[in-house]
Amino acid sequence: EDIRVLPQDLNAYLVPAAADRPLVGQEQTTLRMEGFLQEWLKPWNLTKPSPQRRDVEKIFQAYEKNPGFGLRNVRHEPGSAAALLAGADLRTFPNAMRKAITVKNTSQRGMPTTEPRFLDPNKPGEGYPFDYLQHTSLPPGTPLLVIHASRDGSWLYTESSLTHGWVPAADVASVDDAVIREFSTPRLAAVVRDNVPVAEIGQGVDIGAVFPLAGPPDSGGVTVSVPVRGASGLAELRRVRLPAGTAVAMPMPMTPRNVAAVGNVMMRQPYGWGGLDDRRDCSALTHDLYVPFGFYLPRNSASQAAYGGSVPLGDMPGDQKEAAVISQGVPFATLVWMQGHIMVYVGQYKGRPVVFHNMWGFRTFGENGRDGRLVIGRAVITTLRAGEEVPAVGPSHILLNRVRSLSILSRPY
Repeated sequence: EDIRVLPQDLNAYLVPAAADRPLVGQEQTTLRMEGFLQEWLKPWNLTKPSPQRRDVEKIFQAYEKNPGFGLRNVRHEPGSAAALLAGADLRTFPNAMRKAITVKNTSQRGMPTTEPRFLDPNKPGEGYPFDYLQHTSLPPGTPLLVIHASRDGSWLYTESSLTHGWVPAADVASVDDAVIREFSTPRLAAVVRDNVPVAEIGQGVDIGAVFPLAGPPDSGGVTVSVPVRGASGLAELRRVRLPAGTAVAMPMPMTPRNVAAVGNVMMRQPYGWGGLDDRRDCSALTHDLYVPFGFYLPRNSASQAAYGGSVPLGDMPGDQKEAAVISQGVPFATLVWMQGHIMVYVGQYKGRPVVFHNMWGFRTFGENGRDGRLVIGRAVITTLRAGEEVPAVGPSHILLNRVRSLSILSRPY
């Protein structure tokens, strides 16, 4: 009912008097960009990898015991994880320490394969899109530390600022000092539209992608430096013109109107666990939403909830929680967290707090007590009481009951 009744347009929740009021002051903006660079470039400043061999092996061991399911819900063959482990050649881990960068839209994976690993698709909340090998998607231009190469060299185990995992070697190029210098600058541009075509890499780029500015922005667009993989395996930079309205110099002024404009691009987009199929889950939406404004949020919802000024809500009654969100939350600059899910507080609708989030669905219970799911599967605007009118969801399983804290990213300047 929320999705039918509530405007699915973030502009509808702007307060005219505050829509263009900065949410971040100039001093804080400078500090945010310094923090952004520090986090984004972290892999290039590491002297040793964060993951150990045992950390990388765990997921292989888990799937040796339970092979899981692949495409079309076909169970993986026993021994398939062991074969991948042999190909990973982890006895020599780490064997390939070097600085690198992504040159394609790619993903960090739990094992060196593009084949998914689903748990039992006959169980609610399992099967597609919950590929448990999918750690995160990465846009082109993401700094990496390459830690290890598979036996045949076709996969690389990498560390990004978000997480670590296997990436196809063809999606990565090594970097020299010149490329590192080009990217280690606050003169950056952020993409603010999805699927912006870049012929030089043969793909579109999405919100969340960041490139060095290669010239001053003007009314016709933005010129950026985009890395491509050269014949030697080193990254080479190409000057690329991104059309007007598709990218902005960072940081974009953080006002409710600007946050709404970026968020509306993602509205109604399908859900993708861990960035599977170039789609966003809840924390990918929040991460990408704030990149143009110089906020580099962690990858998972629990870590994001600890970012900024945290306001615990604990086990407050529902009415009190809603009142706390409205009284303490800053529209378009507050994250609302519950275990396993993160949302953006954007304002009120008829006295109820309203959130923007990409969600899979609600847990349901039928008359026979059987667990199920009411699937939403896309980015939507709802209240925290969404689903309350659905008998199988009912008041006991709504979002509000599970909300535990707010994270205040910034306050109006």
